[in-house]
Amino acid sequence: MGNSEKTGSIQGKTAVPQRATRRDNVPPVGRVLRRAREHHGLALREVGRRIGRSSAYLSQIEHGVIRQPDPVVLLELAELYNLDFMTLAEWAGWTGAPEGSPNRGNSATLLFRRVLELDDKQRAEILSYIEKVLRERRT
Repeated sequence: MGNSEKTGSIQGKTAVPQRATRRDNVPPVGRVLRRAREHHGLALREVGRRIGRSSAYLSQIEHGVIRQPDPVVLLELAELYNLDFMTLAEWAGWTGAPEGSPNRGNSATLLFRRVLELDDKQRAEILSYIEKVLRERRT
């Protein structure tokens, strides 16, 4: 039986494989990041130095203490390790419907979630608009 199935039994009856939920198939993002770091032969301190984060914080991510790392940190690590950011964001729980209330989290978190729901063309349009607003603000 693979990772995607669980065995269930009802009142002593024969065990029956049950399909696991989608979340069961998602690897912990910390484990993926640790393996990527090791693959690149980097120590936590070196990674911390390169992205400007403490090695203690990175260790907490890798050990699953922090299960949903800041998306900016995920982006920095994805770039450093040459990993797909969108996949990491999904595994960390940043994509899809927010848990609980639709207004869960602060406005930056909500904005980030909404941008991740867009396709590449839409994200490029949003980025262009943000750059326009920033240019106007400077003048």
